[in-house]
Amino acid sequence: MHTRLIHHRGLSMAETVLSTLLIGFILIATLQIVGPMTRSTSVHADRLVAANLAIELTEEIATKQWTSPVLNDPNSIGPEMGDTRITYDDIDDFAAWSASPPMLSTGTYNTSLTGWTRRVSVDHVLMSDASTVSGTYTGLKRVTVVVLKDDVELARVESLHSDSADALGFVVP
Repeated sequence: MHTRLIHHRGLSMAETVLSTLLIGFILIATLQIVGPMTRSTSVHADRLVAANLAIELTEEIATKQWTSPVLNDPNSIGPEMGDTRITYDDIDDFAAWSASPPMLSTGTYNTSLTGWTRRVSVDHVLMSDASTVSGTYTGLKRVTVVVLKDDVELARVESLHSDSADALGFVVP
């Protein structure tokens, strides 16, 4: 009589534990890479939104007259009495303007951007050095639009505007 030896093939308990540990380590390493990548993508998306908001407002301000057609005072900075965001007609009306959430030119708020803020500053600056603020008329104004999310600055756009367009009689329709 012959005896046949039957060999059972399979995984031992040690092999199962070892492969489970190996897969676990790989999974943890992968998650440590994915987390920062996801946060990075979110930050980049926020910066893109902020840049668009800043550029949009900068372009709107650029369509306004250099000085108030009502006051005709080149030293004046700030909105005239009774002006609202919708009736702003010159660049300096936007001085110290701020809205959170960001306000559209129609006067409505973009409620999908809760926690976001747009701020504007307008200053007379020297013709010879646009980084130097002057308290009086110089013929040049610097407009700075800042966009923040949760009080963290994400975008800043500065633009210079001269009185030349008004002097030439240029009026944006």
